Formats: sequence, structure tokens, C-alpha cells
Amino acid sequence: MADHRPPLLIDTCALKQTDFLQWLKGYSSAKIMPSVAYMEYCIFMVETKKRPIEYVGGVLRSIGVSVQPFDKSKAEYAAEFMTERTRRRCRECGKMDWNDCMIAAHAPIAPTVLVTENVKDFPYLGGRVMSPRDAMKTYRH
Repeated sequence: MADHRPPLLIDTCALKQTDFLQWLKGYSSAKIMPSVAYMEYCIFMVETKKRPIEYVGGVLRSIGVSVQPFDKSKAEYAAEFMTERTRRRCRECGKMDWNDCMIAAHAPIAPTVLVTENVKDFPYLGGRVMSPRDAMKTYRH
């Protein structure tokens, strides 16, 4: 029987939960991390967990997550998100929230589902955004 689970686009904050990391090991469809989220995760691990960047690559390999580059087509989607939608600003600094638009640009159309703790930060993806907890419940192994 074919697996009909959607590809998962993983946001930085989702990987901070060890139960989600364990669950991802058994998820059989594609697991993708945008390059900007990878950068954020590297910063988080180096600064808070005191881990070298090489450690981050090992974590992602162990759970089968591939890092997807940000290319021209994704830049165009991100620009659309920034200009045609309600402009997003960072809650902390008030600047344009360009990194979330760059992350969302990796999932512009179905069936890819963005997994993040910040579901409300991605209104332009409609119902294709869920928390790690909801992803684990919805797509049980």
C-alpha cells in the first residue's frame, strides 16, 4: 500500500522538541528543512546548546531531514508573500518578518505541510500549517 502522507516542511522551532525528533525518524514521506530554517537551527544549537555546527548536520541525517536550498523560484514566492499579503513584522524587533516568508516559500502549494510551533505566523499557507503535536496525531506511524 502506498504512503499518502504529505511532505513535511520543518520550521526551526519544531526541532526543539525531542518527542517530535523521535517521531520524525519513523515518518516515511519527505522531510524538508528550508536553508534559512537550517541557519536558524545552527544558531540555536551553537548558542544555547553549545553544539558545533557539524552536530546539527548529524541530527538532521539521523532523522532523515534534507536541507533544501533557497533558489530563484522560492525568492519569487517569498516576494509575493511579502508584498501581496498583509505585511508581517517580527513581534520582538518590529522589522519585516522576511525569514518566515522565505520558509513559507518552500511550501507554496499543496500537498506540502509546514510544521511549526508558530502556526499563526503563516496565515498565507491556509490550512497547510500545523504544530508538531498535531502532525504527530494526524500522521501516526
